[in-house]
Amino acid sequence: MNFYSIADLTVGLEPRYPMLRERCKPYLCKKSGVTDYVITTQTCELAELAARTPGATEEVLEYLHVGTLFYSALIRHHGLMLHSSAVVVNGACYAFSADKGVGKSTQTALWLREFADRGAYILNDDKPALKLENGSFYAWGTPFSGVKDLSVNGSAPLKAIAFVQRSPTNTIERLAPMQAIPLLFKQTIRPADETLMNLLLDTVQQLVEKVPLFLLRCNREADAAHMAYEAMNQ
Repeated sequence: MNFYSIADLTVGLEPRYPMLRERCKPYLCKKSGVTDYVITTQTCELAELAARTPGATEEVLEYLHVGTLFYSALIRHHGLMLHSSAVVVNGACYAFSADKGVGKSTQTALWLREFADRGAYILNDDKPALKLENGSFYAWGTPFSGVKDLSVNGSAPLKAIAFVQRSPTNTIERLAPMQAIPLLFKQTIRPADETLMNLLLDTVQQLVEKVPLFLLRCNREADAAHMAYEAMNQ
């Protein structure tokens, strides 16, 4: 069995197919001390997922299933995975979350271009891990990185989260915690297990209290990146 360090968790895993194996390679590590979680995939589990995901290959099913199992482990360690594109600028992470096709990756692409002189890079383009450590939230790259597989094995302090909506004009507003919670739950997995759900609720509550959250209505122009950056750093 191989061992991987993902979001500072040591995970035991033996990928069967190239997709998961290649995406996990940057996270390979030597086993040291206690393994936080061992992930095994049973044929029956993949068959159940296949029934809910028509047309998916076994390779894709393994990737999806392992991502779900890792998410359960992450919840137990004060974390969650948010459907978002996470960019790091000046050493801090900004996560842009939205429904598929709205333009979260478009915004982070703007940030890469506009803030190249500030060391901008993509931490994860689809499902970064957001994890509470020593009273603060950090964002981590994960192998679960979308179609383009843009991710790095690293972390950065989580500065802010923006929920993106398309608009011909650029505006940004700070959200109150009760406004942000439904948007967060829309972009993450809500576990059926009651214990996991209660743990997730606690993590989300702490997230909205500790991290600024915004509603970003924007177009694809450079002004959107500069306006958002300034608002998130006030």
